[in-house]
Amino acid sequence: MIRSFINRVAIAMIAFPLLLATGISTLPQQNNNPAPDQAPTSQKLLQLPGTLISETKAFPPSSDLKLTGYRVEEVRLQRNLTVEVRGQQVVVDKAWRVSVQGGPFPVRTLPAVVWIDDQIVGNGIENETLSQITAITFDSSLVREGGVVSVSYGQDKETRRRLAQGIQFKQGGEN
Repeated sequence: MIRSFINRVAIAMIAFPLLLATGISTLPQQNNNPAPDQAPTSQKLLQLPGTLISETKAFPPSSDLKLTGYRVEEVRLQRNLTVEVRGQQVVVDKAWRVSVQGGPFPVRTLPAVVWIDDQIVGNGIENETLSQITAITFDSSLVREGGVVSVSYGQDKETRRRLAQGIQFKQGGEN
């Protein structure tokens, strides 16, 4: 068991820098592609402060990925960006950061993909402890009341693992 854990940590230590290095070009693959000369780095988007929109915790953990919750944050950008959303160029001043907690998530050849309902938010980036996968989107229409957050490896809808509680917007300081 300890050897398995050490192997996972070693793989994560090798894979994480590679994910970060390639994350700049792969982060907005689906429907939210910023122009290359204006795109903030994935690391920068992960570090910017955000406003909590919705959060839930699942007990006991659900599915084989041991999902324990999600967090949706609105991130104000430091400047307006021109990005592609659903095939159209739009100017945005916000992004949404969707993080799924659980794991430890396995390191696989296919990328972790974060979904809301049947729409891909983006390819996820695992944190250093493999306990969280985070994706960024510039498409505000994805973040909606009741939307179901899920994770898959690759873009196969049939392999998604869903969190039971849909998005509930915070009101009056409570979720």
